[in-house]
Amino acid sequence: MPKRAATSSSLAGITPSELNQVFDEATRRAVALVRRGHPNVIGVMVHGSVARGEPGPFSDIDLVAVTRRGRKPSEFSYFDGDIYVGVGFLRVAELEREFSDPEMFFWARGSATATRVLYDPKGTLKRILVGWRQAKPSLKILEKSLWDDYHNIIEYSGKLRNGWRNRDEYMTRYAAQVIAQHVERAIIALNNISIISENYVWHQVLKAKKRPSHLGIDYPIARGMSATEISKIYRSTMRLCSETLRLIRKGVREKAKHKRFQALLAEPLERHGL
Repeated sequence: MPKRAATSSSLAGITPSELNQVFDEATRRAVALVRRGHPNVIGVMVHGSVARGEPGPFSDIDLVAVTRRGRKPSEFSYFDGDIYVGVGFLRVAELEREFSDPEMFFWARGSATATRVLYDPKGTLKRILVGWRQAKPSLKILEKSLWDDYHNIIEYSGKLRNGWRNRDEYMTRYAAQVIAQHVERAIIALNNISIISENYVWHQVLKAKKRPSHLGIDYPIARGMSATEISKIYRSTMRLCSETLRLIRKGVREKAKHKRFQALLAEPLERHGL
């Protein structure tokens, strides 16, 4: 097991340059540990704040080790001193498959811009990451992503209204949070945003060009970021539903290819209280 690094208290008191050095040393030890234990690994990369060169004193290290074929090792984690290290494993095919996954595309492309390759003797990871950074979402990915969000916003608007009608505060708040998540995803897809990190996603969403008119007010409330009374959560989330559904319809109605999605987009929202 790697030797202990600095303690939490000392990490909180050192300069950003020193902090980067401590995390870089822990990262090098992690890569060496992975390579010793798993000689079939063809590449290792790090995501997150460490890859961006901006770790905080309580950041963790997110390593991804890539294998070519065969049985994929189980992920594991450990403490190097007070730095938490997580190691996940992906096959090359799984990494490449994310190009066609509507749920992963915008996150994976954004992650590729903020990923540091640590071990890549044959250039496999570099090739994949370059492809990711230049990738554009296909119409199929956009349609599948926005269809899923459109559907879930409608479905959870019903749960929101039932929760409000039955004075069920838990259901009202839960439905509002789920709706906000799908609003977020829809805005990401409509604006072709590359998600850099979960730490920044809501700032990227709030600055998007194509967004609901009252997003700056309603999104934080629905997300639960702004403590407020349940009646305000209900009203803000319903308005967020209405504005986002119309934004999706405007953005994809002429492009949608699937007949069932076309039919759903053509359905008058006003008829359903939206």
